[in-house]
Amino acid sequence: MATRAEGSDPWADLFLSAALQPEKWGEAIKAMADATGSRHGQLIGFGPGASSFNWISDIDASVVTKTASIDQSAPDLNFRVAADRLADRPTIVHEAHYDVARQSLRSDVYLDLCSDFDIFDGCQTRLVVNDDQMIGLALLRDSKDGRTSERDRDLFGQIAGHARNAVRLQQAIEQQGFALLSGTFEAMDRACWLLDATGRVGGMTPRAEALLSSSRIRVSDGWLASDRAEETRAMVRAMRAVIDPPGLPADPVALADDAGGVAIMLEFHPLPVRPWALPFAPRAIVIARVGAPTDRHVQSLTRAFRLTPAEADIAIRLAAGQGRKDIAVARGVSVETLKVQLRSIYDKTGCSRESQLVRIVGLISH
Repeated sequence: MATRAEGSDPWADLFLSAALQPEKWGEAIKAMADATGSRHGQLIGFGPGASSFNWISDIDASVVTKTASIDQSAPDLNFRVAADRLADRPTIVHEAHYDVARQSLRSDVYLDLCSDFDIFDGCQTRLVVNDDQMIGLALLRDSKDGRTSERDRDLFGQIAGHARNAVRLQQAIEQQGFALLSGTFEAMDRACWLLDATGRVGGMTPRAEALLSSSRIRVSDGWLASDRAEETRAMVRAMRAVIDPPGLPADPVALADDAGGVAIMLEFHPLPVRPWALPFAPRAIVIARVGAPTDRHVQSLTRAFRLTPAEADIAIRLAAGQGRKDIAVARGVSVETLKVQLRSIYDKTGCSRESQLVRIVGLISH
């Protein structure tokens, strides 16, 4: 790695490759560790505005698992975070600052982890930082490596500049995915929101934006919400199901109208996650279906009342406010046939009028 230390171009190429091919981040942080005589390189992110990640080269996976159980952003637990918050700290924080920070910890839990895996020493710097997220780069050194020298830290600082540029480039590329996906769904004439790795809305189609002004759906501090607390809780649960690993489809969330019927069905779907993706890429899609039934909704009604799929579809359309003529056209049947089907639905659900059926469908959808 001597040639890398002699000039910036090889490092620029290496980290540019990582931004364009994220699977190469492992190679990049390992090369950084090797060039500085350190056991491990680390790229880490945490905070409410970033999905937490912790990439460490040449280390047992159990270290990452154990660190995940610690609130790594807590300065009274993690001396590296505490050192980063010291007054007049330099751009490159290192062992001298760790020594000061360790004196004010309220628990030895992070110290014990560092002792178990021999990663007390090293240095670190911020790559991206704002009010709700931090992405940092670090060297983790064992007792054999010893403390970082001024030369080590100078080289680390040089490399960190390229890593910072790579993170910003990858962020721009990943965020471009919101525009590309939004454009695709706009062409399909769908109301949809794209969520990032934190569950925040990163993009939306024009129809989704219009729905915000014509329904109870809103975006609050970046998250989808409703003006009804129980609906917001259901939306949060669904969002977490599709965002958190392994990212599974969630049950649809029904937003009731004033009469208790279903006004809007929200479907939450995970998007494929690339290894080594930073927390800026779209991770999930929320699709709003106004008055349109979903397979799970239909199945709920068929199980609860032994409705046929056709009858469940009709019940959902009624609850969503569609008129009988429109339902008949959508179903491809006559109005008279629809009346016969409605009588069967009323018999099976125990309803005597349409308003009761609307409320039952609304309750089942929740």
